[in-house]
Amino acid sequence: MRQQGSSRSPSSLLDDAPLALNLSAPPALSEIVTPHPVTATVPSSALRRNILFVSGEPTTPGTLYRCDRNAAACAFTGHQTRVLPCPAVGPDDVDWADIIVLWRVEYSAHVSILIRLAKEKEATVIFDADDLVFIPALASVTIIDGIRTVDSATESLTHILFQNMRGTMDRADACFGTTDVMAFEMGRIRSPAFTLPNIFDAACLRRSRRAVRILAAGPQDDLVRIGYASGTRTHQRDFAAVADVLARVMQAHPHVRLVLFREAENKRPILLMDEFPALASVADQIEWRDKVPLEELPDEFARFDISIAPLEVGNVFCEAKSEIKYLEAALAGVPSVVSPTAPYRACIRDGVTGFLAGTEDEWEEALTRLVTDPALRKRMARDALNQVLWTFGAERQAMLFESIVMSFGKPAASARATEQIIARGHYQGRGVPVVPDSTTLFAHDALGTAEVTVIITSHNYSDVILEALESVRNQTLLTLDLIVVDDASTDNSQDLIVDWARKHHARFNRLQILAADTNAGLGGARNIGISASETPWFLSLDADNRLTPEACTSLLAASTPLTAYVYPTIRQFGAAHDLMGERSTPPMRLKNANTIDAMALVAKWAWSAAGGYYVKRDAMGWEDYDLWCSLTELGLTGVHLARPVAEYRIHSNSMTNNVTERQAHKKRVVTCVKNRHPWLTVHPEARGRF
Repeated sequence: MRQQGSSRSPSSLLDDAPLALNLSAPPALSEIVTPHPVTATVPSSALRRNILFVSGEPTTPGTLYRCDRNAAACAFTGHQTRVLPCPAVGPDDVDWADIIVLWRVEYSAHVSILIRLAKEKEATVIFDADDLVFIPALASVTIIDGIRTVDSATESLTHILFQNMRGTMDRADACFGTTDVMAFEMGRIRSPAFTLPNIFDAACLRRSRRAVRILAAGPQDDLVRIGYASGTRTHQRDFAAVADVLARVMQAHPHVRLVLFREAENKRPILLMDEFPALASVADQIEWRDKVPLEELPDEFARFDISIAPLEVGNVFCEAKSEIKYLEAALAGVPSVVSPTAPYRACIRDGVTGFLAGTEDEWEEALTRLVTDPALRKRMARDALNQVLWTFGAERQAMLFESIVMSFGKPAASARATEQIIARGHYQGRGVPVVPDSTTLFAHDALGTAEVTVIITSHNYSDVILEALESVRNQTLLTLDLIVVDDASTDNSQDLIVDWARKHHARFNRLQILAADTNAGLGGARNIGISASETPWFLSLDADNRLTPEACTSLLAASTPLTAYVYPTIRQFGAAHDLMGERSTPPMRLKNANTIDAMALVAKWAWSAAGGYYVKRDAMGWEDYDLWCSLTELGLTGVHLARPVAEYRIHSNSMTNNVTERQAHKKRVVTCVKNRHPWLTVHPEARGRF
C-alpha cells in the first residue's frame, strides 16, 4: 500500500527544495528580516539603490536562496538591501525602496496596495520565481507529479496558486528567473526577464569544504555512496527514471550504498518506496539518513561519493529547474550524474565536470564508471568545484545585479547598462582550469579556518627555496595556509621542502607539499596548488622570491568583497634594489605591457572566472599577465597596495632570463597571449613579467 503523502501546501510542493526543509520549525521573524542594511565596503558606482527583497514563502528554504543570498550579493556593490516576509511589508518599507523584488508572492489585496504605492513613487517592481509557477495551464498532475503526492494539493488549488502568482507577475516591471529557460518563459509574458541563478554564499562554501576536510581526516571505509538529496515528496517520476538502474548497479557492486532520506520525526521515507519495487532486492544496501537543518546540508552532501539529480527530460516543468543539486554537490567535493535538462546541459561539461545521462544505458554507464574509478571521481569533483566557484558564486551574481539595477536608471545610464548586458552574454567563466596530476608528499590540517593560502611553486631551486619558506613562516597573519608545489625538480628540492614542513607544520593551519607527476610548467604548477587550496584568497610566490612579514595581512586588509586581486609595490633584491610597480595600473594600461607582478593576493573565485592560469609549456612565462587580462575582460577589479610587501630576486638563473626572454620562446609567448586577448598591442620586446 502506498505511503501517505506529505501535508505540505500546494505552493511549497512546487519547490525543488533540499532535504533540509523543516516546516515544523519555521524561522522566527528576526531570522527572516535583515535587521540592518548591508553595504559593501567600497561602492562600485555613485548611483546606489535601496532594494527590498520580499518573500512570499518565508518558511521555506527558497527565502535563503532567492532573498537572503541575493540581497547579500546585491550589497556587495554598495546597494542598501533588506529582506522581509510579504505580510510584514508596510508603507514605510515601500517608501524606502527604489526596487522591490517579489519572490513567489501571490497577488492579493495587500500586494495590490504594495504595488500601487511602489508605482506612485516610481519604484521598480520585479517578480522573481524559481519554478514555472506563473503558467496556470501547467497545474496538472500529468506535468507536475508532486501534486498527487501531497495530501493538501489538488490541481484546482495549484491552478489558483499559479493564477495568483501570474497576477503579481502581470503587474511587475521586470522578472528574475533562476535559469535561462525560466527567463525565456517569463519574457514571453513580461519583459524584460533576467537570469539570476540560485547561488551559494560564503557560509555554505566554508561549511562544505570543512566537511570534506573533516571526513578526509577521519577513518575511511571501502563503501561507495550514491546519494539522492531530495527533501520533498514530489519527485517520484523523476526518481523512477533511475530506480531500476540503481538496483542493477548495486547488485553488481555489493560495496555500493544508496543514501536516501527520511523525516526525522517519524522515520518516514521522503520517497514512496513501494513505487520502486526493484530496490526491494537491495534494501540492505540502502542507508537511511534523517533530514537535517539547512545549514547542515553540506555535511550530508560531503558523505556522498556520487550525487544524482534525475529529472523528467522533456517535461516543461522539470526543464526549467535550477542546477542547485549540482552546485551543492560540487562544493562538497562530490561528482554528479544528472539528467540532461537545458540548465544542466548549459553548465556541465559532460565527462569533465559531471555526467549527463538521458537513458538508462547512459545512467548505468556513468554510475559504473564513477563507482569503479576513484581517480575519476576525485578529478571530476575537483573540476566541478573549480567551475562553480565563479558560475554560482555571489561575486558573479553581484556583477549581474549591478548591470541589471543600472538598466532601470535614467535613459543614458540604462542604455550603457543594456550595452554591457548584451556584450557580456551569459557572462560565464573562461573554462575549467587545467590542473595537472600531482602526488601528495606531506599533509597537515589543523581543521581551522584561514583566509589566505600562500602557493609556492619550485623547480630546481634548492639553493633559495628555504628563504621563500621562511618568509611565509614569518608572516604576521597568524592563521595561514601554505601549499608548496615542486614541479618535477631534479635537485634535492623535494627533500629540503618536506624536511622543512615536518619541522614547521605546527605554524600553519594547513600545510601541503605536492609534487607534479611530470613537469607541468609555471601555469600548471600554480593551478595544482590553487586547486588544492581551501581559502578564499591565495598568494603566488615563486621559490626565488620572498614576502615581507606583513605581506598577507596588508594585502588582505586592502581587499573588498568584489576585489579580484590586490597587487603591491615590489622591492628588488639580489643584483638590484629598485622598486617596481609603484603606480596603480588602470586596466587599459595592460594593453601595452604588464606592470603587475605575480606576487599578488588573488581571490580564488576570480581564478575560477579566468579559467585558471594557462598551461602551455612552449609559451610559458606570461601566465600572470594573461590572468590580469582575463580578469579585465570580465570587468573585475584589482586594488593596488602602494608599499613594498614582496621582494623580487634579480639573478641570472631566473626563469625570466633563462626561458621567457629567449628570442624564439618569447615570440611564442607573445603570440599565445595576443591570440588569447586580441585587444592587446604589446610589443614583442615588452616584458610580460617583472
